[in-house]
Amino acid sequence: MVSAARGARPESVRARSHRQLVWVLSGLWLLLICWLAFFQGLGSLGLMDKTEALFVEVGHQMMERGDWVTPWWNGERFFDYPVWGYWMVGLSFRLFGVSEWAARLPVALAASAVVVAAFGLMLAWSPAGEAGRPRLLRGVVAAGVIATTPGWIGWGRTSTTDMFLSSAITLALFGFLLAHRHRADPWRAPLGRVAMALFAGIAVLAKGPVGLLLPGLVVVVFLLLTGHWRTWLRWRPLLAMVALFLSVSAPWYGAAAAANGGDFIGGFLGFSNLQRFTTVLYDHPGPPWFYLPWLVLLVLPWSLFLPLAIAAQGFWRPSRWRTAAAGPSGDGGAPAELGLFLLLWLVLVVAFFSAAATKLPGYILPALPAASLLVALLWRPLPEATTPAGTAPGRTGVRIAAGLEVLLLGAMAVAAALAPGWVAGDPAYPEFGAALSRSGLPLALSLCLGLTALALLVLLLRPAATDWLWLPSLAGFLAVLGLVIAPLGPLLDRERQVPLRQMARAAQAAARPGEPLLIVGTLRYSLLFYGEPEAVFVSDRHHINQLALQGPAALSLAPDSRSVRLVGDRRDLEALALPPQGIERLARTGELALWRVPRHHLVP
Repeated sequence: MVSAARGARPESVRARSHRQLVWVLSGLWLLLICWLAFFQGLGSLGLMDKTEALFVEVGHQMMERGDWVTPWWNGERFFDYPVWGYWMVGLSFRLFGVSEWAARLPVALAASAVVVAAFGLMLAWSPAGEAGRPRLLRGVVAAGVIATTPGWIGWGRTSTTDMFLSSAITLALFGFLLAHRHRADPWRAPLGRVAMALFAGIAVLAKGPVGLLLPGLVVVVFLLLTGHWRTWLRWRPLLAMVALFLSVSAPWYGAAAAANGGDFIGGFLGFSNLQRFTTVLYDHPGPPWFYLPWLVLLVLPWSLFLPLAIAAQGFWRPSRWRTAAAGPSGDGGAPAELGLFLLLWLVLVVAFFSAAATKLPGYILPALPAASLLVALLWRPLPEATTPAGTAPGRTGVRIAAGLEVLLLGAMAVAAALAPGWVAGDPAYPEFGAALSRSGLPLALSLCLGLTALALLVLLLRPAATDWLWLPSLAGFLAVLGLVIAPLGPLLDRERQVPLRQMARAAQAAARPGEPLLIVGTLRYSLLFYGEPEAVFVSDRHHINQLALQGPAALSLAPDSRSVRLVGDRRDLEALALPPQGIERLARTGELALWRVPRHHLVP
């Protein structure tokens, strides 16, 4: 007996070591994809005009002023968005110094949190008796698809409020799924409810009531359709969730209303929420189907498989909903319920923003994790969850979609090789095309896309490999991130952003007492971050005349102001048709120019 026990011990040690190795490799995988997608070269590109530069400058002003209640931008209170994102940027500046990297670090962390949480969610929804390999592979695919979704990458590297809202909504809904799946578990169910309330509160702090409305709409519709709503009507957990939600979201709203009164209520709730939904703001209209092509673009190449993933849920068959609601598997929801929830999540978010009058591509960012996970479940479905991917019709559909991806990647490879010639025609950056060609990056991108298409084609010729058609796409996208996107940042910065920073410093150094700065033409908000924090933005001479009629203060002219600085593209400045007498051409970088003009040229 002693001998048998001793013989069994190495087996146990080997099994434990194997499990530890698997977890270490999983952690390294998550670190790799998050590093490539969100962190590599994060600060190598200057702040982009106009939204990112505006958003970051508000956080910068919060830190500079020490006012963490009232957002300020360009010398005025700014209530377009709530405060969470500004807090994150300001805190990052306080901890790491003012830089592009510090400005974008919070959004990169938020985007990465969703990737890691998606991995954990797939493990949490896997049946307890399922083998470890398929469980981990499902999590690996889910995390990889989200991390290689172009929309999630783009906004995960851009410091705007969209990622803060989207990641908070996603984590709140992940919390619901965790609590729903393990509602009898003594620690996972409470953890899920805490996540729901906490991240819903953060979402409301990130962009307002929509942060509660969207996840609440998805959860309520799901519970009504599946018949599980009664299990959530226990007053003690609900009361605790409400208390946590209010403790996170309410204090700032109360402080902002107390400090700013009706200006805050009217500016934020009235203009930035109600008017944004009911009327077209900032000249951003769109038809009801506006977001459908954007959904395809933001989820490429995975969006080619999204129709199959949606069809896999059998949403047209009411029996699917009844089967999902009939009885839980284990201590929580049936496997099919995860796909149904993700489908509702995707459809309701897109439908909500399609109904809004003001439309911007970033608004549907909260739907991208749902689309990504639906595609991941197509490749690696949960046991007992009906999916056509393993059937003959399902495999045929997957192979057709993969064939379309081969054609798309081939076309993109050709387009990448021709890209330098296309961008050379940009009059604002005439040298950029030549610099791009010399870098070799278009050729590298073309090669990555071409090799990915070739690998997909090889797998298509092997019917037994259909279940692995996701692998070349994932590997190819990661190669593009590491070999093309990372070195593209410094090139873009050198050719397009450095002149802006140079001009901002030149304009600040040339300033005379009482001399305002007018930014003409393109709304280059980054000049406020890199230079002086206030300026007047004008489009043309007619706009200047309109402001002049309102009085000198509309152009930031003081009684002792004798001259005005103008910054803009040389062509925009020349289009003002100002008298040449007295104009000083102070600086020029590329097409950007800095002029000093006498006051009477603008205000008679």
